[in-house]
Amino acid sequence: MLTQQNREAFLKNVSRALGREAIPAHVKAPDLSKGPQATMYQDLSQDEVLDMFKNECDALSIRYREANPDNLADVVMESIKDWGGGKLVYPQAPEMEEFGIQAKFDEADGKDDLSFVQWDPEKSREENISNAEDANLGLTFPSMAIAETGTLIQPMSRGSGRSVGLLPITHIAVVRRSTIVPRMTQSMAKLTEQFREDPANFPSSVIHISGPSSTVDIELVRVVGVHGPINLTYIILND
Repeated sequence: MLTQQNREAFLKNVSRALGREAIPAHVKAPDLSKGPQATMYQDLSQDEVLDMFKNECDALSIRYREANPDNLADVVMESIKDWGGGKLVYPQAPEMEEFGIQAKFDEADGKDDLSFVQWDPEKSREENISNAEDANLGLTFPSMAIAETGTLIQPMSRGSGRSVGLLPITHIAVVRRSTIVPRMTQSMAKLTEQFREDPANFPSSVIHISGPSSTVDIELVRVVGVHGPINLTYIILND
């Protein structure tokens, strides 16, 4: 518990590090009128944004593939086989029918050790979570991605619980190229606009996923797979 004495001792250390002799009673707010966070990378083309995104994927040990609308379903199936197949959990999403992914799943279900289970809001929460927990793979369709950090922005809905992308060992995410933005500044602006236009249908939560689950809490040694997927593949859809 932070007592007044501990608080003052802490603030004195901070003030001393900043070259102040005493804890100031007031600190002038910084001038944010120029807004550099809003203008950084604004001159990049979409190709340059994509290159930044790929470079960050490489740095985070994220596999990525590219696909077109006519071969997306095949690329999804190839990515599933890359990670050893097994049980896959997937959301209720329009992309499943739009790009023929559902038909591929129906055709392959029960063959070559493949099985496919859809997140079903009509089932109990426990059953859906159990299916995700028991799955080797999870397939999602993020609403956006951030190039600077290789981050997915995954909204939650009745047809797509957060467990789909968080509990399986491997996460496969289909990212539309047109939705990749340079920085979090742009993604937050888009989410704000979405909320203002239709607050009733705004997601109950929005998850930011930056690479495989990892931590360096213990002596700065990176450990992967602490509280989420170990493997991650982004399928970049050239839409």
